Amino acid sequence: MVKRDKEKEVQNFSLTRQILSTYNELIAPLPYMRGLLEVDVTDARKIIKNYFEKTNNRISFTGWIIKCVSEAIKENKIIHAYRIKKGKIIIPQEIRFGIMVERKTKEGEKVPFMAVIDNTEERNVIEISDQIRKIQGEIIEEQDQMMGEQNLMRKLQLILFRIVPDFISRWLLKKIALNKKFVTKFSGTVGVTALGMYGKNVAGWAIHFPTRTVDLAIGGIKEKPGYVDGKVVPRDILNMTYNIDHNIVDGAPAARFIARSVELISRSYFRNAMAAAWGDTQLSTFPCCFIHSCKTGKPFRM
Repeated sequence: MVKRDKEKEVQNFSLTRQILSTYNELIAPLPYMRGLLEVDVTDARKIIKNYFEKTNNRISFTGWIIKCVSEAIKENKIIHAYRIKKGKIIIPQEIRFGIMVERKTKEGEKVPFMAVIDNTEERNVIEISDQIRKIQGEIIEEQDQMMGEQNLMRKLQLILFRIVPDFISRWLLKKIALNKKFVTKFSGTVGVTALGMYGKNVAGWAIHFPTRTVDLAIGGIKEKPGYVDGKVVPRDILNMTYNIDHNIVDGAPAARFIARSVELISRSYFRNAMAAAWGDTQLSTFPCCFIHSCKTGKPFRM
């Protein structure tokens, strides 16, 4: 319902937004290490562009980053572990990416939606890209934006939040926010928010509210001068924010994980992996093996 007068317009603040705002207040003080990085993605964008020109199949840049980060986590899975009880942590063997996308409601309104892509360590980048686009194209209910489509438990939570006093609802939400087993079940073991697509040619970092042990924010890409082979040349630079729970991960392994994931993103991971596999160090920026094995025709899974 909307009320207007000469000075202002008053709209309802939806129940979903009420829950999200309270949830953000509760998780803001959590002890996260934050890294603000500039990543050279010139080579990665060339590979993606060349692949589209040859196949007319567009690779999602977010999907590219998800795949590369999944490989870095696979090498050291403590990065996406979470704590249960007082003296135990769980190290998931499956990497599940929670990704925030913008989707339309039945009324045509665009709302943020939390979707989960399972087994990203097993999927190739095309499969991940296709899954992202499928998620973006589906129509949802407005109240589903918090953690996916509603099941009975989530509907009961909404009802309880509506009828119980504020101090009780805040206590319940705090229990949920600190229950990492619940959080990872419904929103993945790793999180990524891609904001660069909404601010073309705007460089900067996003500082969002992380909920998992490792959460990423993808900012904008802007052309900047870079130093390559003794020359200053234009390079495409991506702003990325890493949030890592210091209760679970120490500074040194966190730094190694960040360095490794940046290396995979910026150093043309798929090209170099195939060069090593086939003994060819002179592969072009788009080898035929980028997505599929040249010999078998099957997806090449990292």
